[in-house]
Amino acid sequence: MRKQLRPITRLAEAAEAFGRGRHVPYRPAGAIEVRAAGNAFLDMRARLERQIEQRTLMLSGVSHDLRTPLTRLRLGLAMLDHEEAAPMLRDVVDMERLLDGFLAFARGAHEGEAEPIDPIDLVRQIVEDSQRAQVPVALVETRGEGSIALRPANIRRAVENLINNAVRYGSRAEVSVVMTEKSLRIRVEDDGPGIPPDSRGDAIKPFTRLEPARNQNRGMGVGLGLSIVLDVARAHGGTLRLGESVRLGGLCADIVIAR
Repeated sequence: MRKQLRPITRLAEAAEAFGRGRHVPYRPAGAIEVRAAGNAFLDMRARLERQIEQRTLMLSGVSHDLRTPLTRLRLGLAMLDHEEAAPMLRDVVDMERLLDGFLAFARGAHEGEAEPIDPIDLVRQIVEDSQRAQVPVALVETRGEGSIALRPANIRRAVENLINNAVRYGSRAEVSVVMTEKSLRIRVEDDGPGIPPDSRGDAIKPFTRLEPARNQNRGMGVGLGLSIVLDVARAHGGTLRLGESVRLGGLCADIVIAR
């Protein structure tokens, strides 16, 4: 019985690691049924990795190719009268910003290797960097201690997206980090209009923008911010939860990752 349980345990560990964004070596072993399940897992993992790679290559290629005509447009506008070219130049700048959003989404959440880091120190550094950029954000609470395996660049991208969303739709953002024996929670709250409960599921879908709860004129996005955050959370075996901020009355966004 123990001989049969060991390969099942290794299969479970490989599946759990893949769910957390890690690729661990695994070779099917054990009874015929266990080996069949192991081979099915390997096929599924390979298909998912190919799909992620194809998505990344497609979006990166499209975004990269579009930069060439945008550069020509910018050069052509530089030769026109400033007052005449200004509106079109703003359009070019908006398109470049949208392309940057596509590239950020295309990079995915599985870049780099996870490493043990102190999430409180990481979030504190993110908040301090935002404050130096004159972003109205504050770190209001930190609890717990220890380290957890994270991809620092991706966590930074996710937290910065939440902070930027918070100050885009509200006047300020507040960040808190709580670590327990079982989980890590990074929370970003704002005093904006929030998102209605029946729209929160749509809010995390790619290319989705919610109106009128989130002001179209202030949004100026492509609807990928929360999707990128969700991808990052899932790549770490966690999730993104949206709710109402008790402290500020706006949106409360939690990145929750199991330890």
